[in-house]
Amino acid sequence: MRKLIQLVPFVCISVLLVNAFRLFKGAYLGRDDFNNLYWVQRESLVEMAGHILNPLSSYFRPTGTMCYWLLLRFFDLNPGAYHGFLWVLHSANTFLVYILLGRLTRSLPSAAVGAMLFASQAVFAEIYWDFGTVFEVVAGFFSLLGILAWTSERRGWREVLLASLALLFAAKGKEMALTMPAIWAIYDLLLRKNMQRGMALHWLLPGAFAACYAVKTILDMRSPIATHPYYMSINWPTLATSFGIYCNMLLKTNVPWQLWCLGFLILSLIFALLRSWLSLFFVCYVLIAFLPVIFLVNHRHAFYWYIPFVGISGLAAVLTKNVYSAAIVRNPHWLSQAGAITIFILLCLGTFELQKEFTRSQRTQMRTSTNEYRAFVVGLKNLPTPLQDETIFFDSMPSQFDKDVLLSATQVALGRTDVGAKLVTEFPPEARYRLRFKESRLIRLSQ
Repeated sequence: MRKLIQLVPFVCISVLLVNAFRLFKGAYLGRDDFNNLYWVQRESLVEMAGHILNPLSSYFRPTGTMCYWLLLRFFDLNPGAYHGFLWVLHSANTFLVYILLGRLTRSLPSAAVGAMLFASQAVFAEIYWDFGTVFEVVAGFFSLLGILAWTSERRGWREVLLASLALLFAAKGKEMALTMPAIWAIYDLLLRKNMQRGMALHWLLPGAFAACYAVKTILDMRSPIATHPYYMSINWPTLATSFGIYCNMLLKTNVPWQLWCLGFLILSLIFALLRSWLSLFFVCYVLIAFLPVIFLVNHRHAFYWYIPFVGISGLAAVLTKNVYSAAIVRNPHWLSQAGAITIFILLCLGTFELQKEFTRSQRTQMRTSTNEYRAFVVGLKNLPTPLQDETIFFDSMPSQFDKDVLLSATQVALGRTDVGAKLVTEFPPEARYRLRFKESRLIRLSQ
């Protein structure tokens, strides 16, 4: 009977994940996908592996783009394979969050609540339908593996090397993972019971890699142009206002940033005074995890919450543990368990309904882009085979495309790296392929 009860959270979270994915089951490939596929179709497996393992490689997020490489080779442009892969990986991350929170709180009911919140979150719902967010999910996967290795009770250099390797893969997936060594150090200082002075040496390897890679990434990606997506305004006002913006994204509110900063400061002081070090650790986790993107004033997305949200799940788990512990003391054990299971099921239902409501506009946007992009790709695939180095001319294209995406999507759809694509107002006389995209249809015009 006890094992049956322990299965309830697993079944509920699984059902929650499946239903969240079903809301976005018709998703297709997007602009970022075409651009990423454009680049990986030019790379070999050996080259992709080299980009990942070489710390000095400047290739764009190779751990994430390796996913594109593999899926393109095995499944071509089948959208089900891409999104199925993403959903499986997010499900694995949910399971890792459950394991991590169970280890830190020593309470499986608490871990179940935290994992349930992570499983289906409207704030990063874009990961369910936009495969371009695979970088967040891949980085989250390796970050969680790194945390689990680092928080081993008897950590030695073997665990440090495993955590450092996970950090390499995570950082090559998304730069947000570079804050992990700082989070690991906070864990050692606040929570590790067997912390010894010699264990501080463990910080050197991952810390040195993160620092060097962060400097390299900033030099490679940061732009001095104030309107560029990767322009960074590194100062305290930007830090505070950006944090407030992300908090409002999380709760769909419009609270002034000053109140958010004051609230987190008061909360941290309360946890410190109460010696609730685990709660304080999760607060620090949220703040530190956001640092790589917090200064990007022109590049803010709600799905950036994916990695920092583990801290929110942790705070929810700590609260659940306190409530559940009080309920067990004051009520019979069977009543406490029955009540906990009932409340957990209701929480799963409520979370799904909120997810469904908050993502209504995103699902409408997904359906619009899906219809256009699918029609564009299918239309190109149905064309007669172009000649070597032939240019395909368009006088219109899907919404939100630009000339770069037009070229990427054309080459990826045809599986050709030699063909060109040009957007023109008038077709040149020599043009053999004259295409017009209208009302979600790709039309070939006669010469």
